[in-house]
Amino acid sequence: MASTEQLTFAIETFKRIHPVEFQRRFLSQDTRHDGRAFLQFRATHVVKGTIGTAQGSATVRIGNTTVVCGIKAEVSEPDVNTPDQGYLATNVDLSPICSANYRPGAPGDEAQVDSEHIFRLFGEVVDLKQLCIENDQAVWSLSADIVCLKSDGNVLDAAIIALMAAVEDLKLPQASLDPATGVVSANKAIETQLTLRKRLFPATFSLVDDAYLVADADDAEERLTTATLLVVLDDQGHLANVWKRGAGTIDRPTIARCIAEAKNRQNVVSSALE
Repeated sequence: MASTEQLTFAIETFKRIHPVEFQRRFLSQDTRHDGRAFLQFRATHVVKGTIGTAQGSATVRIGNTTVVCGIKAEVSEPDVNTPDQGYLATNVDLSPICSANYRPGAPGDEAQVDSEHIFRLFGEVVDLKQLCIENDQAVWSLSADIVCLKSDGNVLDAAIIALMAAVEDLKLPQASLDPATGVVSANKAIETQLTLRKRLFPATFSLVDDAYLVADADDAEERLTTATLLVVLDDQGHLANVWKRGAGTIDRPTIARCIAEAKNRQNVVSSALE
């Protein structure tokens, strides 16, 4: 037992002191430090309706990465340029609670960029006209808070899946505007769900150490990542979005390979969302 403990201690010590070399030793043997193949994703679990006080919610786990999304609905006035459309706002929260990589205070660059990208993605998912209560008078304003509880890599995939599941879980009470008083009343006994234009299925691939292409990088692998590629497919298998980040180079054949692998990932995420 002592020898096993000593060996474990030696491995953990080497991992902490020489993290780059630790990862390279595995990658050079065509495997990863957690035993996965290069293009293998971690187990993905989705649970809808996890926040009782939200109109729609979901919790997603990809490996140890855990993200929860809650959607709150409030009545507001529509924009003068779009009097028959409501609002959908997205906010990604990456705090020190989920990882020591993040600092307290105002949202960092990663959180802001992720929030904006997710907002643009879901502009093709939610028909904002369904959020209209009374044209030019009252609409639903949806605020989606996407909070990372545990960050162990690939937070963006988990955030997109969490919002997708929360939107599918969303239930809005039947609302009507009294023209005499201008007051909006909501009948919670009658709830409706949105009809979505499409579903989104994300798959992120990373170029580790500028040489090895891996799917669903964990935190240790992300530290060595020189470029990432987010591939998003819709429920028809069509390409909805490709987003490359980082200074590393990802050539066209590699992008085509990632898109092909994303189609396999789509089936897994689709099953998790059911």
